[in-house]
Amino acid sequence: MGSGRNMRRKILCSSALLVMQTWLVLIPRLAYGQGNTWAGASLADIVDTAPWRLGAFRINAAFEMSNAGYDSDVYFGYLDRPVPDYAFSAGLPIQLLLPLSKAVVLDLFENPQYLFYAETGKERAWNNVFRGQVHFAFDRVYIQLGGGLSNVRERLSPELNVNVRQKEDSLDGTLLWQASQQISLALLYGSSRFNYSDIEFSGTSLAVVLNRKENCADFIAYFQPNAKLRFFADGQYGTYTFEEAAAAFKDARSYSVLSGVDFVVEEKRSAREEQRVPLEPLKGSISLGYKRFDILSPLYADGSGFVGMANVSAGLLRRTVGRASLSRDYDFSVYSEGTFYISSNYGAGISRQLSRRATLSYNLSFSRGEYPGGAGTGGSVAQNFRSTSHDFNLRLDLTRNLQITLLAVLSERVYVNQPGSGRNRNFFGMSLRYGLPVGTVSAPKRGLSQDSIPLGF
Repeated sequence: MGSGRNMRRKILCSSALLVMQTWLVLIPRLAYGQGNTWAGASLADIVDTAPWRLGAFRINAAFEMSNAGYDSDVYFGYLDRPVPDYAFSAGLPIQLLLPLSKAVVLDLFENPQYLFYAETGKERAWNNVFRGQVHFAFDRVYIQLGGGLSNVRERLSPELNVNVRQKEDSLDGTLLWQASQQISLALLYGSSRFNYSDIEFSGTSLAVVLNRKENCADFIAYFQPNAKLRFFADGQYGTYTFEEAAAAFKDARSYSVLSGVDFVVEEKRSAREEQRVPLEPLKGSISLGYKRFDILSPLYADGSGFVGMANVSAGLLRRTVGRASLSRDYDFSVYSEGTFYISSNYGAGISRQLSRRATLSYNLSFSRGEYPGGAGTGGSVAQNFRSTSHDFNLRLDLTRNLQITLLAVLSERVYVNQPGSGRNRNFFGMSLRYGLPVGTVSAPKRGLSQDSIPLGF
């Protein structure tokens, strides 16, 4: 607890110092105002459209109850026998926006959340996510400086689909220069420290095999030929340092070259304009490229190959929208003898608007985990797995601020090289949101960190 308080103090003090220094250096340019970069225009839109005001504060807030219902196996085959239960999560995300001037905005986000399980009492937990950042939107420059503290109990990964306690302390920054109307350049930096606790796997503490610090830097060049497309090229460098000596063999570096396109959609449209649009416009982002995952220990093999992230949706017919999703990247393994595995996910979905307030959707998604094989890799091909998920939902927009979604998810997970290892997990329930979601600035993101379109539970 003491280390968490110290980290919070460091983040707040560092953020305050950076704000004051940047303010003193750049204050003569504050008259330029928001909106002269594409990120600044997005920031101005979020501030202007926040539904609630308290003095100078602009507020987004909501009550969210997610995945409330019956789960046929809360551990998805992790134990020898299924463990069915009734569960839900309830959260209250709140975003405070404070315009310090026409060009400087303080942005604070807090989301307390409770996880409830009717029978599996040890899975009940309180979660909290806090993030603070400051935005500077000048004539041709956008700057974001921020940090966050996260303490959540959530499903670890497709590799180990059980709840674990994950703590993350992060600092990050973005610098965007709008060189011209079509060309912009960005520098991004992020540093995160991950800490895991309260669970063992295969006789080894997850804290030993996964506690680490990650640093990542990106240089991104953008070309926007028109109002609907923004092409980009991204060069990325990352370092991964594990805290425990027993996991030092996992220390690694990564080198990535990515390129792709963002499909830009103007969110503000009048009702008359909406009626003239027969199909939903193309939305989302595609980022594809090559990554080298360099394990520093000479005893373990490196990884390299195709990586990517794609999340797109578009109107197929009037009132009908199709979606597609793809991701492939390297991730650290929970197995004490392994270094990393390759996580691949892909899927597609379709939604049909039944009426002005009701939308029916179906999503089909697949996941696969592949481990390096052969001498000197530290992996285990026998652990290769795949999973399939069918997701049905009916969304009801009862009022502008009240949304209820009825859910049914049917999923299966098998180990590729272990006949008879298939495990099923089904969920039936609902989600509810009252209020408006938190506004997110459309700013540069690392190549494999675009906002996702959910496919499955």
